[in-house]
Amino acid sequence: GECSAFKERFMECLRHSGYESAACRQSAMAYLECRMDRRVPQLMANEPLEKLGFKDLINEKSEEKPEKS
Repeated sequence: GECSAFKERFMECLRHSGYESAACRQSAMAYLECRMDRRVPQLMANEPLEKLGFKDLINEKSEEKPEKS
């Protein structure tokens, strides 16, 4: 239940996009991150998001962060 809000956002995105999963990759990544962060046994193994197909979104995320001076 800890990740149900992330799941609901992902499912809502799918419904609004006509179930076009590519349009909901940001939501999917957030949901998977939540599941991996909770580390509930047998819920989901902790895998690098790059291996799950989110390398491009991770690069976008790091480019948005301002550099510390």
